[in-house]
Amino acid sequence: MTLNLYGLGSVRFSISGRRRMEAEYAFNYLLSRRGLRVPEILGADTKSRSILFSYIPGDGLSTLLIKLAQSSQTGQREKEAARTAGLLMASAHELEAALGDTKPENFIVDRDGKVTLVDLEQARYKGDYGWDVAEFLFYSGHYWLPFNNALLGYVEAFIGGYLEKGSSKVLRKAASPRYVRVFSVWTPPNILHNIRKRLLEA
Repeated sequence: MTLNLYGLGSVRFSISGRRRMEAEYAFNYLLSRRGLRVPEILGADTKSRSILFSYIPGDGLSTLLIKLAQSSQTGQREKEAARTAGLLMASAHELEAALGDTKPENFIVDRDGKVTLVDLEQARYKGDYGWDVAEFLFYSGHYWLPFNNALLGYVEAFIGGYLEKGSSKVLRKAASPRYVRVFSVWTPPNILHNIRKRLLEA
Protein backbone atom coordinates (compact mmCIF):
# COMPACT_ATOMS: atom_id res chain seq x y z
CA MET A 1 0.00 0.00 0.00
CA THR A 2 2.94 2.37 0.67
CA LEU A 3 4.01 2.21 -2.95
CA ASN A 4 0.43 2.82 -4.01
CA LEU A 5 0.29 6.01 -1.95
CA TYR A 6 3.52 7.32 -3.40
CA GLY A 7 2.28 6.41 -6.87
CA LEU A 8 -0.82 8.55 -6.59
CA GLY A 9 -0.56 11.35 -9.12
CA SER A 10 1.51 9.17 -11.43
CA VAL A 11 -0.91 6.26 -11.77
CA ARG A 12 -4.41 5.50 -10.56
CA PHE A 13 -4.91 2.83 -7.88
CA SER A 14 -8.24 1.39 -6.78
CA ILE A 15 -8.97 1.20 -3.04
CA SER A 16 -12.50 -0.21 -3.42
CA GLY A 17 -12.66 -3.83 -2.22
CA ARG A 18 -15.41 -4.64 -4.68
CA ARG A 19 -13.56 -3.07 -7.61
CA ARG A 20 -10.35 -4.94 -6.73
CA MET A 21 -12.15 -8.28 -6.51
CA GLU A 22 -13.90 -7.72 -9.83
CA ALA A 23 -10.60 -6.86 -11.49
CA GLU A 24 -8.84 -9.86 -9.96
CA TYR A 25 -11.52 -12.25 -11.21
CA ALA A 26 -12.04 -10.70 -14.65
CA PHE A 27 -8.41 -10.31 -15.62
CA ASN A 28 -7.38 -13.68 -14.20
CA TYR A 29 -10.12 -15.24 -16.32
CA LEU A 30 -9.11 -13.26 -19.43
CA LEU A 31 -5.40 -14.01 -19.21
CA SER A 32 -5.99 -17.66 -18.37
CA ARG A 33 -8.28 -18.11 -21.36
CA ARG A 34 -5.58 -16.64 -23.60
CA GLY A 35 -2.96 -19.04 -22.31
CA LEU A 36 -1.01 -16.73 -20.02
CA ARG A 37 0.43 -18.13 -16.80
CA VAL A 38 -1.88 -17.07 -13.96
CA PRO A 39 -3.40 -19.12 -11.10
CA GLU A 40 -6.56 -21.10 -11.79
CA ILE A 41 -9.71 -19.70 -10.16
CA LEU A 42 -11.26 -22.40 -7.95
CA GLY A 43 -14.10 -20.37 -6.45
CA ALA A 44 -15.29 -16.93 -5.39
CA ASP A 45 -17.45 -15.46 -2.60
CA THR A 46 -18.84 -11.99 -3.27
CA LYS A 47 -19.99 -11.49 0.34
CA SER A 48 -16.53 -11.87 1.81
CA ARG A 49 -14.96 -10.48 -1.37
CA SER A 50 -12.56 -13.38 -1.61
CA ILE A 51 -11.35 -15.60 -4.44
CA LEU A 52 -9.82 -19.06 -4.07
CA PHE A 53 -6.92 -19.76 -6.43
CA SER A 54 -4.87 -22.84 -7.19
CA TYR A 55 -1.52 -23.14 -5.42
CA ILE A 56 1.47 -22.00 -7.47
CA PRO A 57 4.74 -23.69 -6.43
CA GLY A 58 7.96 -21.72 -6.70
CA ASP A 59 9.70 -18.67 -5.28
CA GLY A 60 8.67 -15.05 -5.38
CA LEU A 61 10.93 -13.19 -7.78
CA SER A 62 11.75 -10.72 -5.01
CA THR A 63 13.35 -13.56 -3.03
CA LEU A 64 15.64 -14.36 -5.95
CA LEU A 65 16.56 -10.70 -6.38
CA ILE A 66 17.82 -10.43 -2.81
CA LYS A 67 20.34 -13.19 -3.59
CA LEU A 68 21.08 -11.90 -7.09
CA ALA A 69 21.97 -8.46 -5.73
CA GLN A 70 24.89 -10.09 -3.88
CA SER A 71 26.22 -11.65 -7.09
CA SER A 72 28.34 -10.27 -9.91
CA GLN A 73 26.54 -12.17 -12.69
CA THR A 74 22.94 -13.01 -13.54
CA GLY A 75 22.16 -16.70 -13.03
CA GLN A 76 20.30 -18.63 -15.71
CA ARG A 77 17.16 -19.02 -13.59
CA GLU A 78 17.02 -15.30 -12.78
CA LYS A 79 17.70 -14.34 -16.39
CA GLU A 80 14.93 -16.62 -17.64
CA ALA A 81 12.58 -15.28 -14.96
CA ALA A 82 13.22 -11.70 -16.10
CA ARG A 83 12.76 -12.64 -19.76
CA THR A 84 9.51 -14.53 -19.21
CA ALA A 85 8.21 -11.76 -16.92
CA GLY A 86 8.81 -9.30 -19.75
CA LEU A 87 7.11 -11.57 -22.26
CA LEU A 88 4.17 -12.21 -19.93
CA MET A 89 3.71 -8.49 -19.34
CA ALA A 90 3.85 -7.69 -23.06
CA SER A 91 1.37 -10.49 -23.78
CA ALA A 92 -1.06 -8.97 -21.26
CA HIS A 93 -0.59 -5.54 -22.84
CA GLU A 94 -1.29 -7.07 -26.24
CA LEU A 95 -4.69 -8.05 -24.79
CA GLU A 96 -5.14 -4.41 -23.65
CA ALA A 97 -4.74 -5.40 -19.99
CA ALA A 98 -2.56 -3.16 -17.83
CA LEU A 99 -1.53 -5.11 -14.73
CA GLY A 100 -1.32 -2.23 -12.26
CA ASP A 101 0.84 -3.86 -9.56
CA THR A 102 3.95 -5.43 -11.05
CA LYS A 103 6.28 -5.59 -8.06
CA PRO A 104 8.62 -8.61 -8.34
CA GLU A 105 6.85 -10.32 -5.42
CA ASN A 106 3.82 -10.76 -7.69
CA PHE A 107 5.76 -13.05 -10.04
CA ILE A 108 6.26 -16.65 -8.87
CA VAL A 109 9.27 -18.39 -10.42
CA ASP A 110 9.43 -22.15 -10.95
CA ARG A 111 12.68 -24.13 -10.92
CA ASP A 112 13.17 -23.58 -14.68
CA GLY A 113 12.77 -19.82 -14.41
CA LYS A 114 9.26 -19.62 -15.89
CA VAL A 115 7.01 -17.13 -14.10
CA THR A 116 3.35 -17.07 -13.07
CA LEU A 117 1.67 -13.73 -12.44
CA VAL A 118 -0.38 -13.32 -9.26
CA ASP A 119 -2.37 -10.40 -7.80
CA LEU A 120 -4.35 -8.71 -10.56
CA GLU A 121 -6.60 -6.63 -8.32
CA GLN A 122 -5.20 -3.37 -9.73
CA ALA A 123 -5.46 -4.45 -13.38
CA ARG A 124 -7.29 -2.17 -15.80
CA TYR A 125 -8.51 -2.33 -19.38
CA LYS A 126 -6.32 -0.08 -21.54
CA GLY A 127 -4.54 1.20 -18.44
CA ASP A 128 -1.01 2.52 -18.06
CA TYR A 129 1.34 0.03 -19.70
CA GLY A 130 4.37 2.23 -19.07
CA TRP A 131 3.75 2.12 -15.32
CA ASP A 132 3.76 -1.70 -15.40
CA VAL A 133 7.27 -1.72 -16.86
CA ALA A 134 8.51 1.11 -14.65
CA GLU A 135 7.31 -0.49 -11.43
CA PHE A 136 8.79 -3.87 -12.31
CA LEU A 137 12.26 -2.58 -13.18
CA PHE A 138 12.67 0.44 -10.90
CA TYR A 139 11.35 -1.46 -7.89
CA SER A 140 13.59 -4.44 -8.73
CA GLY A 141 16.52 -2.04 -8.73
CA HIS A 142 16.12 -1.09 -5.08
CA TYR A 143 17.85 -4.33 -4.06
CA TRP A 144 21.13 -3.02 -5.55
CA LEU A 145 23.58 -0.28 -4.59
CA PRO A 146 26.04 -0.40 -7.50
CA PHE A 147 24.73 -1.00 -11.01
CA ASN A 148 26.65 -4.21 -11.75
CA ASN A 149 26.58 -6.93 -14.41
CA ALA A 150 23.99 -8.94 -12.47
CA LEU A 151 21.47 -6.10 -12.62
CA LEU A 152 22.40 -5.26 -16.21
CA GLY A 153 21.75 -8.86 -17.27
CA TYR A 154 18.43 -8.88 -15.42
CA VAL A 155 17.25 -5.60 -16.99
CA GLU A 156 18.34 -6.60 -20.48
CA ALA A 157 16.65 -10.00 -20.16
CA PHE A 158 13.37 -8.33 -19.17
CA ILE A 159 13.59 -5.82 -22.03
CA GLY A 160 14.38 -8.61 -24.49
CA GLY A 161 11.40 -10.62 -23.29
CA TYR A 162 9.09 -7.61 -23.45
CA LEU A 163 10.13 -6.80 -27.02
CA GLU A 164 9.23 -10.31 -28.18
CA LYS A 165 5.60 -9.11 -28.19
CA GLY A 166 5.62 -5.55 -26.90
CA SER A 167 6.50 -2.10 -28.20
CA SER A 168 9.65 -0.10 -27.55
CA LYS A 169 7.33 2.91 -27.24
CA VAL A 170 6.02 1.47 -23.95
CA LEU A 171 9.58 0.97 -22.70
CA ARG A 172 10.46 4.57 -23.48
CA LYS A 173 7.31 5.74 -21.71
CA ALA A 174 8.41 3.75 -18.64
CA ALA A 175 11.53 5.94 -18.54
CA SER A 176 9.38 9.03 -17.90
CA PRO A 177 10.72 11.29 -15.10
CA ARG A 178 7.33 11.16 -13.36
CA TYR A 179 7.81 7.42 -12.77
CA VAL A 180 11.44 7.85 -11.78
CA ARG A 181 10.37 10.32 -9.08
CA VAL A 182 8.03 7.74 -7.53
CA PHE A 183 10.84 5.22 -7.05
CA SER A 184 13.47 7.71 -5.90
CA VAL A 185 12.17 7.01 -2.38
CA TRP A 186 13.48 3.41 -2.51
CA THR A 187 15.93 3.03 -5.35
CA PRO A 188 19.40 4.67 -5.49
CA PRO A 189 19.75 7.45 -8.11
CA ASN A 190 22.54 5.68 -10.02
CA ILE A 191 20.35 2.58 -10.35
CA LEU A 192 17.38 4.61 -11.60
CA HIS A 193 19.62 6.45 -14.06
CA ASN A 194 21.11 3.28 -15.55
CA ILE A 195 17.79 1.42 -15.81
CA ARG A 196 16.20 4.49 -17.41
CA LYS A 197 19.10 4.69 -19.87
CA ARG A 198 18.55 1.05 -20.93
CA LEU A 199 14.83 1.71 -21.43
CA LEU A 200 15.50 4.73 -23.64
CA GLU A 201 17.96 2.72 -25.72
CA ALA A 202 15.51 -0.16 -26.32
